[in-house]
Formats: sequence, C-alpha cells, structure tokens
Amino acid sequence: MFLVDKPAGMTSHDVVDSVRKNLGFPRVGHGGTLDPMATGVLPVFVGKSTRLAEMIHGYDKTYRFDVRFGVTTDTGDSEGKLLTEIKFDQLDRVKLKGVLQDFTGVRLQKPPMYSAVKKNGTPLYRLARKGIEVEREARRIEIYSLEMLTVSPDGKTASFRVKCSKGTFVRTIAEEIGEAIGLGGHVVSLCREEFGHFRVEDAVSLGDLISMDMEEGLSSCLWSPSRILESFPEIRILDAHLPDIYRGARIPAFQIYRTSGLFNLSEMVRISDRKGKCIAVGKTSVSSSELDRLPKGLPVAQVDKLIDWL
Repeated sequence: MFLVDKPAGMTSHDVVDSVRKNLGFPRVGHGGTLDPMATGVLPVFVGKSTRLAEMIHGYDKTYRFDVRFGVTTDTGDSEGKLLTEIKFDQLDRVKLKGVLQDFTGVRLQKPPMYSAVKKNGTPLYRLARKGIEVEREARRIEIYSLEMLTVSPDGKTASFRVKCSKGTFVRTIAEEIGEAIGLGGHVVSLCREEFGHFRVEDAVSLGDLISMDMEEGLSSCLWSPSRILESFPEIRILDAHLPDIYRGARIPAFQIYRTSGLFNLSEMVRISDRKGKCIAVGKTSVSSSELDRLPKGLPVAQVDKLIDWL
C-alpha cells in the first residue's frame, strides 16, 4: 500500500488510474473516497494488498476544512451552483463557537445528493446531475470533537478541525453550522489529515510517487501489512504452529506466544509470527479478558485471510 496525499481537482479513482498507468500495477484500489476538491490522506492499495482495503473501512478520520459563510451551493462546496447569499459584516465568533458543542456525540446524518453513496445501485451524484433528488436514509455517525481554528481577515471564512467516525460528510457539517448561525455556508477547502493511524505528514504526493524509481524509491514508500493494520489488536503465534496458520486452522490458546491490545468476541485481529510480521487476519472466538482463564485447547481465533505476500 502507498499512502498518497491526494491533490485537489482529482477524484480518488483518478489517483488509482494514475498509479496503475504510470507504475504498471495491474491491481490498484483505494480506501476511503475523497471529494475531487479535497486533499490529504488516501490509502492506495496495489497488488495483493487490495484485499486489505476493506479492513480499514471502519477507521476514524480527522479533517481540517474551511467554510465560507453567507453563501450556500447545491453541492455544499465551492464547486456547486449558487443557491442563496446573505450579506453580513463579520462572523460572530462567540456565537459560532457556542453552536459547535451541539455537534459532538452520536447523531444521524443524511448523505448529500452529491455523494458516492448508492441508491438502488446508482451513485447519488449521478442522479443529482440529472436534477433528480431521492429519499436518503439517515445514517448513524459520531463526531468526537469539532473546534474552530481561525477566522479569515475579512471575517467571512472560518477554519475548523473535526474528528469523526466513518461515513461522516464534512460538507453536511459545514452546511449545518451555517444554518445554526443563520447565515448558511459551504466548504471552500478540505483536507483529510488522519485516517485511523495514517497521517498526512507520512503521505507522499502523487507526483513524487509516480516519478520514483521502480525499485529503490517505491519500495521505501510501501507500507507492510503489519504497518497497515497496526491499529488492530495482535495475536503472535509460536513458530512451531505457523504451518497451521497457513492452512487456515483455528488458533487454540496453547499456540499463542503473546497478545497485544484488547479485543472482543468476533473482532478482527492481525495474526503475526513471533517477530511481529503479519501473516494473516482472523476473527476472535473469545474476548481478551477471557484468555487467562481459557482452557489451553480451546480456540481463540479463526484465520480469515492469509497475507503472506510481503
């Protein structure tokens, strides 16, 4: 996997196409779609690593975004058509900060029409481009934190940082903040700073990536399975029992060298050798709190996917 700092003006699929064409990988995919105007962390999976894309789907995300208040658009960002405009002098910073506390916590959010969410197999944005609006089911999301960072010199644009769960649409948050202060608003810039443990400062620009030497340069940017899945709890296996892992067997307690991180029943974990090289992922059949009193012959996890390709 390569961790790319996506440039503005490209879709996530455009980035995948660029990597495929310029670097020659026959299988390329990405995790966590970004809007064309957005920049920041985009995991790009190549070769057999594409099987891990679904594993990171649930990672939380952190975004920095700028909202221009007083103007609304049909897309919720600066690429859309103007809907409304309200003239005002300066943002009321006290009022703006005051409404932000109402956004944190678990809430329901309806996907915007201009999004890749599908309705009966068709992406919503395709329907929106035809002027068709359909009913969308609100989804459960969680906003862990939302803070105002700065206000522009003209007092009409503010910067924010939000940490949120998967499936959260920042454009919708921006619109709702605008509504809450009676001005409306839309996103004028958006950067995904974090995606789980992936950080934008650890990402490589797309231009730098596709211009690298195929051997030395690219290999230094590749993320190993252990690094991709380092947020997952880990079960390390005694060397003598590694052949059982490659056969996809269940893992009884006596085969375990050690564990790290807490896990619950039916949770995905990475399965590694004694040195920490990830060789598989599996689903637990007990919780980590039960390990100490579990009979040594009972299974702790079942191998789900082998990843012995690095």
